[in-house]
Amino acid sequence: MRVFTYFAPTLPEAIAQVRAELGPKAVVLSWRSTRGGIEISASAEPGTKPRAKSAVATEQSKPSLGATSKQETLAQHFKPEDFMREAPRPAPADITPPPSAAKPKAAPVTSRGTAALLGRQAAAKVPARDPIPNPAPTGAKPVVKPLATATAKPVAAPHNETPQEKSKPSRLALFWTRAGLTREQAIAMSLSDQAHLRHALADSLSQKLRFDPIEAAPTRPIVLVGPPGAGKTAAVAKLAARALAVGYEALLISVDSERCGGAEQLRAMAERLGTPFETATTLQDLTRLNKQARQAGQCVFVDAAAASPMQPSDMRATERLVQEVALEPILCLPADMRYEDLEDLSLAFAQIGTKRAIITRFDLTKRRASAAFALHKADIALAQISATPFITGGIALASAHRVAALLLEPFDDVKAEDAA
Repeated sequence: MRVFTYFAPTLPEAIAQVRAELGPKAVVLSWRSTRGGIEISASAEPGTKPRAKSAVATEQSKPSLGATSKQETLAQHFKPEDFMREAPRPAPADITPPPSAAKPKAAPVTSRGTAALLGRQAAAKVPARDPIPNPAPTGAKPVVKPLATATAKPVAAPHNETPQEKSKPSRLALFWTRAGLTREQAIAMSLSDQAHLRHALADSLSQKLRFDPIEAAPTRPIVLVGPPGAGKTAAVAKLAARALAVGYEALLISVDSERCGGAEQLRAMAERLGTPFETATTLQDLTRLNKQARQAGQCVFVDAAAASPMQPSDMRATERLVQEVALEPILCLPADMRYEDLEDLSLAFAQIGTKRAIITRFDLTKRRASAAFALHKADIALAQISATPFITGGIALASAHRVAALLLEPFDDVKAEDAA
């Protein structure tokens, strides 16, 4: 088998050269775009000679056995017509577009949440209707208005709603999507019409969330519950530090006997704070320690074992702990989890009597709105915010303005735009 190479400005012209010189039985082996045209390789039966010498053709050396097999395979599965059908015709280098052709504008750079919201809002727009004409005077002939055409002017906005007012809810909903909410959730949370974004966020949060901070020296024993890695141990130490700061004594109790090193971590934190520490392996031990601490005027903070809705036995053990020892469960809800998981956690712990929650791990994600919306769905009040793993950083009281500030914190562009 002999292999010939041809060069032409376009693929059809190159194939025409192959047929004209090698005959109709020639097989196109491959083709590629080169600078200024198309280079095509074709094969012919042994003994075939080119019919013309006008085309630029060079005979290549005989390929190896493996290469010959590959070319034969290509010849069996592909025909010249396939190349003509699939290959786009390259534009010649000397042809320039007409002056009237407008260059396409570059698409603006937007984030994934921004593009999703803008795209969905554009799809949901209702076509504008023609304004109602003024009534004609008495005795005048009715004026028939022609149908709207492509050159018709856009309908102006109603006099009671300016374009700036229409953009405010969209801007608020746009930020909610950047902060981690879906389009439906963002629309549900966009309840404010204030111009300042931070004030609009605080206004929406105050309407959707309940805020119930934990007292510095709680009179009822508190147990921190939640999934693994939610920051329960650090939250216990931070609450104890608040009680010590206002002059009360605190007792730290760990019932996390299954996790390796769980009790030792809380023991080390208690030593740093200079407060008593105990471990309880049974409900009777926990009840006895709680009673002794209350008689001594100490605030009791319990670090519970991890529990998740995926493990029903752990949830039942946590519910029994809360009910039999008369503890108040405080949910530690990590902000860096998916919304679906956060909603499942909130609803599951709400069923065992959880009324308040602490949002933790705020420092590990910039999409922080999902945890707040999950608490809204489960009707759990937001008590505190833990935005740092360090005990010295403390645990902040939750309020609408503070949560709004934390939501805006990772977005420097939004803060700069709002400040301007």
